[in-house]
Amino acid sequence: MFAELGILLYVSRLAVAEVVEVYEEVESVLLPCRYFGLIPEKNPTVIWSRYDLNPTIVHLRREYEDDLQGQNQHYSMQTSMKPDALYTGDFSLTLRKPQLTDSGYYTCSISDGRREERLSDIQLQVKERFPAWAKTLLVLLIVVLVLSGSLLYKFRHYFMSVYQVEVDLGVESVQLPCKTIVHLPRDVMVKWKNSETRIVHAYETGYDCPEEQHWLYKDQTEMKKKNLKTGDLTLTLKTPTDSDTYTCTAYSREGNILIQKQVQLRVRGGYSLKIKAGPASAINYLFIIAIDFGTTYSGYAFSLTPREAEIDPFLKRWGKKFGLDTPKTPTCILFNEDKEFIEFGYEAKAVYIRMHREEAKKHYFFENFKMALNGKKLSRDVVITAANRKSMKALKVFTEALRYLKDDALRTINVNTEGRKFTASDFTWVLTVPAIWDPSAKQFMREAATQAGIITEGTQHQLIMALEPEAASVWCKKLPADGFITQNHDGGPLDQSPGTQLMVVDCGGGTIDITVHEVLYGGALKELHKSSGNDLGGQAVDRKFKEFLREIFSHGVWDEYEENFPSEVQRIMYDFLYFKQVVDDVQITCPFNLGILAQKKQEIEKFFESVRGVSWDEGSIIISKERLRSFFAESLKGITNSLREILKKDLNIEYILLVGGYAESQILRHHVIAQFGDQCKVLCPFRPQEAIIKGAVMFGRNPGLVTSRKSAFTYGFAVAESFQHRAAKKFRVSGEKNCCDIFRKLVEEGEDVGWDETREFILNPSEANLTSMKISLYRTERKNPKYVDEVGVEEICSLHVDMPDTSGGINRKVKLEFKFGSTEVTFTATDLVSGSKASVALDFMTK
Repeated sequence: MFAELGILLYVSRLAVAEVVEVYEEVESVLLPCRYFGLIPEKNPTVIWSRYDLNPTIVHLRREYEDDLQGQNQHYSMQTSMKPDALYTGDFSLTLRKPQLTDSGYYTCSISDGRREERLSDIQLQVKERFPAWAKTLLVLLIVVLVLSGSLLYKFRHYFMSVYQVEVDLGVESVQLPCKTIVHLPRDVMVKWKNSETRIVHAYETGYDCPEEQHWLYKDQTEMKKKNLKTGDLTLTLKTPTDSDTYTCTAYSREGNILIQKQVQLRVRGGYSLKIKAGPASAINYLFIIAIDFGTTYSGYAFSLTPREAEIDPFLKRWGKKFGLDTPKTPTCILFNEDKEFIEFGYEAKAVYIRMHREEAKKHYFFENFKMALNGKKLSRDVVITAANRKSMKALKVFTEALRYLKDDALRTINVNTEGRKFTASDFTWVLTVPAIWDPSAKQFMREAATQAGIITEGTQHQLIMALEPEAASVWCKKLPADGFITQNHDGGPLDQSPGTQLMVVDCGGGTIDITVHEVLYGGALKELHKSSGNDLGGQAVDRKFKEFLREIFSHGVWDEYEENFPSEVQRIMYDFLYFKQVVDDVQITCPFNLGILAQKKQEIEKFFESVRGVSWDEGSIIISKERLRSFFAESLKGITNSLREILKKDLNIEYILLVGGYAESQILRHHVIAQFGDQCKVLCPFRPQEAIIKGAVMFGRNPGLVTSRKSAFTYGFAVAESFQHRAAKKFRVSGEKNCCDIFRKLVEEGEDVGWDETREFILNPSEANLTSMKISLYRTERKNPKYVDEVGVEEICSLHVDMPDTSGGINRKVKLEFKFGSTEVTFTATDLVSGSKASVALDFMTK
């Protein structure tokens, strides 16, 4: 348990690691660390550590001198700090003559001898220079080349860092060369990855590691172990179909990079991101960008595949600057004091976390702000609150976040394509939204996308809203059995089993989104139960954790800390994301400033005496696994109740699919299996966080993959009929008694509606000389309302259609068209005499 915890703690420390790159044997390299907090009055100490080494100490600086007694001998005579470091706050470390073995993660901390606070993390990458002896050998080889060029050609792979290989589509196999002159130890670890960082092949200590290999490459790769002794790490890839860039990395047992080389494979007749996208190619290609705008994390994927080819979405990878490699970046955004955009994602979080507290108070830092749209009737002027309690219009925050993702996607694509410069109008855009959102929230996102330049006047049709659980279902239904973490699925892909019913549970940071689908012949999906869920996603667990910290640090300590050190609170909550994924006791380092504030009230140990499931241990907060699980209780109860309610229906659900970032939690997965494993097979795809964004790309290619949905509301409009209703509604036309405000039903709540279905109705004017007809559209959750002014019935839009030709009197006809258009609704009225037309996309937001 402690070994797993140690790894987890180490991973969490790397969350915002800054990357420093240097060639070996340079004179020196500086690992930066600045501190703006309170210097301890007693025994102030700066500690530089590497947690993958034993001893872990790289350098230790006390108030007046260095203390190198416990230093790892690997760094003897190699490190130094400024003598006035503890007075200036400049804790940077100078490392002399860096070697390849110095590559790794370095942590800078401050301590008073009792508690230790991590200040920064640096990933040092020491790159291999071309060895002098190898240069000499190359010169000799060049001389020999004059006589015979064959020798240089034979050994060329040992001196190259990037190889280029071309083969024709349909070849049986291809060799991806990777050869090195570096001596490789017996316990070397080798990993081949593709451009999406999927593990193509893994090898460790003399054995292949198929359990680490991505399922797409099962039985498709081979490395010859006997060649490793000569530095030959060449990989054989069977039946290559796609052009791609493959990276071969060799690691020492400690995790240090020994060598890293790339192979650019071009499959002639296959698919490559490096397409030559001339003007004519737009006819043959369908360009799609999907943005998964999540509560906790966001990202995008895109496809530039030919129209008839199978989609293979490319995911942008994030965090490399900080030593990470993730499919999404945190949904957080930073503005300056003038409300001007600064950064988004990891960069925004890193900048904010490192800010001095006075500087942080001036800025606007927003995270998890997507939940501001949940369960509310929205207006364009709604404001949201930043981490320091300052506020800004939500539409501006969402617009700038979407603008950043749009610009980054176009930049990534243009760097990797040739022959043309792509703009936003070249793409079909897909934006994911929770299925349980009110229509006003979905419209809010459309307006933010418009202001961000994703669509413009005339290209509105190029933005598709994809419901998150539907997108996940589209992706998961095509996965083979070994594409899932859980092993209780032994059949083929679900889209090959018509009649199968599956419940998709999108476990996001903010919401739990649930839908039920039936697989149809051909692999399309039909919705069997209207979308449902709750707002008890992963953030509900975060809230309980924060309440727990407030319970520990009582007497106003936590509130004071949260107000004065908001960036440090962000760091604690970010680290907690990793702890949510385990099922054992966890250990969290108490931030230094929190400890100082607590000690002003009483001895810090006393804060823990009356709180269940937690203890204090030499500067660390130890949380028992039972108390950790209690943070999940409210969320798990809400999920259980929502699933149980659906399973009571007259359905035959065979599978429960868990997707979304929260689904990575073992506590969540184990709970759902324990509660429902005897009724359904519970599946979770590998990398559940990626299922939605990849499915969204496929949905952009074919929105008809979900052939029908259940209407969440009853829609209708007001008509007048012959009088047989309430007296208050009576009026006369040409001497006849009529009744107004009758609710004429267009669609009933729970009714099946085709993905691109249009409902048509014919209306007649109520008066012979009427030259303009106003038509209002209403909705309600009730199935059979009689009047449009009943409780629970609301007007959602209206339009006026001109009827200039009155010669037909009351026999003139106006055609109403109610178009569902995938996940959104449009309303059109046409005067069939004059051809006059009025149309409106429903405006669900308040003015």
